[in-house]
Parts: sequence; structure tokens; C-alpha cells
Amino acid sequence: MGNKIYFFSKTVISVILFMFILSQSTLPAAAEEAGSKIQQIKKGGKLVVGTSADYPPYEFHLLNEQEGELVGIDIDIARVIAQELGVKLEIKDIIFSRLLDALEAGKIDIAIAGLHPTETRKKKANFSDIYYQAIQAIVIRTENTDKIKTIEDLRGKNIGVQKETIQEDMARNHIEGATFVVRETIEELIINLQKGLVDALILEKPVAESYVQRNKDFVIVTSKEFLDKMGSAIAVRKSDSDLLTEINRILKKMNAESKIEEFVENAKVLTNKR
Repeated sequence: MGNKIYFFSKTVISVILFMFILSQSTLPAAAEEAGSKIQQIKKGGKLVVGTSADYPPYEFHLLNEQEGELVGIDIDIARVIAQELGVKLEIKDIIFSRLLDALEAGKIDIAIAGLHPTETRKKKANFSDIYYQAIQAIVIRTENTDKIKTIEDLRGKNIGVQKETIQEDMARNHIEGATFVVRETIEELIINLQKGLVDALILEKPVAESYVQRNKDFVIVTSKEFLDKMGSAIAVRKSDSDLLTEINRILKKMNAESKIEEFVENAKVLTNKR
């Protein structure tokens, strides 16, 4: 009887030990494959990037027509990330205010569109290291150069801002007694300024310079309230920590090789060809 109990106990222990070893060797691998965003991207063979292509020099259509090739600082950065991951690049042009919703819903892998990592945005996504910084600017019609020289001159005026941008927040915080006209795209704001429906636009300075270069009826006004540099970063889903780590590695490598500076200069040249 004792020998039978000993044999039974030994068998049970052996089975338990075997199951434990099996679980340690297979389950973590399966979990890693299911949970690794990079593995998912490589398996699919493409990096799906969300952007908002009315924001030169960050991202814009090379031609005025919407079917024109997408170019810009962010597009070049996205292309390098895809190359480093060994996959193709797929770009989705999405209205800016809907970018992070598309990211949360899994429609895109990353969002890159001159995004500043505000506290509100950090609730929806995680952000990479800052890859580019710029100040903000005021764009007005040339005919109003003598009337609008400082931010105080915007009191009582109609101010155009893009929906859910840091420029909208800054305008509301710094400009008193103004009416704010909120639009989804920069192109809509530019048309509003051309038609006199707004008196000024608040844009990131590189973006403002791009539009002013193309339209001699516009001029830039700088203000001490908008001189703090705001940084742009890449957004990923909160669960995609492995992808975020890899993106930061790639950004660090690009900075070390002065690639981003090169992308900025290339984008400036291309904005003149639009």
C-alpha cells in the first residue's frame, strides 16, 4: 500500500512539474506575441500612421489638389520609423481633432501631426520624446498692419483657431474680449482670413511662415505671450510601450545623425513648390 501511495504521489508531482515547465515555455511566448505591438506591426507588414495633412512644413500635399503626394517633416520621420521596423508605410489623412480618437480605436498605429503632449492629450495616449520645437505667431491681413501690432490689439476682434489645438488654448488664455472662430482645418481658417471673416489667426510659426510665403496679403505679428517654444511628439496607444521605446530609440538616432534638421530644411523648400 505504501509503495502504491509513493508511486501515485511521484506521478502527480511529475505531472505538475511538467505542466509548470510547459506553461513557462509557451504561455509567455504567446503573451509576448499577442501583447507586442511591434510584433503585430511586423506581422501585418505595415506601419499605419495617422496625420492631418494641412500643416506645412510638418505634413502637407505637395500639390494643391488633395491627391498630391504627402510630404513634410512628420512624413519623413514616419518613413524612417517604418524602415527601421522593416515594414511598409501607410498614411491616413485624418481631421486633426479626431486623430487621438482614431489612435484609441486602433485605426492607426501612431499619430504624428505636430502634436504637443498636453495633459489632456496624455489622458488618451502616451507620447514620445520631443523631436521639434517652435513658437506661436499671429497671422493678419497686410492691410491691417497698422491696426494690429500687439496681442492687446486683438481685443474685440474675431480670432481664428484650429479645433482642439494648443493654439486654441493659448488664444483663449491670452486674448481677452475676443470672439473665437473655431474650424477643423487650417485651410478653412486661411479662407476665413482671406474673406475677412476673421481678423487674425493663431498658428505655430513655421506653419504661419509657410502660408505667408504663398500669400502676400498676409503678414506675421509676433507677441511676447507666444514666445515660449512648444514641442512636438509622436503619440501611441497607452498599451504600446514596446513601440514607444523603439520610437524614442529611432528619434535619438535621427537626432544624432542630424536627420530631423535635414527634414526641416527639405520641408521648407517643398512648401515653396505648393
